[in-house]
Amino acid sequence: MCSRYDVDPRQIFVISPFRDVANGIRAMLPEFPGIRGGTVHTAQGKEADIVVLVFGGSPARPGAKHWAARRPNLVNVAVSRARRRLYAIGDLTAWSACRYFDTLAAELRDAAERPAG
Repeated sequence: MCSRYDVDPRQIFVISPFRDVANGIRAMLPEFPGIRGGTVHTAQGKEADIVVLVFGGSPARPGAKHWAARRPNLVNVAVSRARRRLYAIGDLTAWSACRYFDTLAAELRDAAERPAG
């Protein structure tokens, strides 16, 4: 148990829509025992108290973002894995231009503006 934050590392899932990003995440995880990682697809059917969604994607290759935003399933699976908290890491401006991710971006902006508590 991580007593500083009262979160069991086994209750943290770090995921990405992209296999290359997920592989990078998994390569770092041995330094953080208990934390799980993978693609959004590998997270399907699993839950964690905390989900960290790492968007990734290259500005030089916008097609990858459009692939990820092709259907709502990817963002729905990513978001619905989180029981307590969802953290999103990435270029919000770039991703918010993509279908379905625009709704997530709006929710994240709204949540950031609400008072804590």
